[in-house]
Amino acid sequence: MAFGYRYTLERQENGWWLVRFPGIPEALTEGETEEEARANARDCVISALEGYMKAGKPLPREGAGHSGPDRTALPSLVTAKLAVYETMRTHGWSKVKLAKELGMSENSVRRLLDLHHSSHMWIIDEALAKMNTELSVDLPKVRPSGRAA
Repeated sequence: MAFGYRYTLERQENGWWLVRFPGIPEALTEGETEEEARANARDCVISALEGYMKAGKPLPREGAGHSGPDRTALPSLVTAKLAVYETMRTHGWSKVKLAKELGMSENSVRRLLDLHHSSHMWIIDEALAKMNTELSVDLPKVRPSGRAA
């Protein structure tokens, strides 16, 4: 199941819709329509999380969760990269240390942590394994459709 952050929608005086993330005050976006505002929410929260990573701060947990009506789901690859970042912080590892452990350049690790770069999952798995952890994935429960096969 995808990881995501809850948000609130507020209709503004000018008719536009404002999106706020309660646990991430830096994350604000809007849209001319409610649909457009909801569509902008994902890019907004990803950009805010990148700011936390660049500043070396812990990722916000308030408003983070797996379910809820007004939440933006993060792409699986972004979630996996955030797991690498948080594990590095927990273990006190720098990009240089992870690069050395993986036998790659520091620039490669920078790309691995870039939330907009299309990294391979096997590298994420290898990075987490070097830190003696693994990416856990919970599959959603399958609901019976009521149709015969």
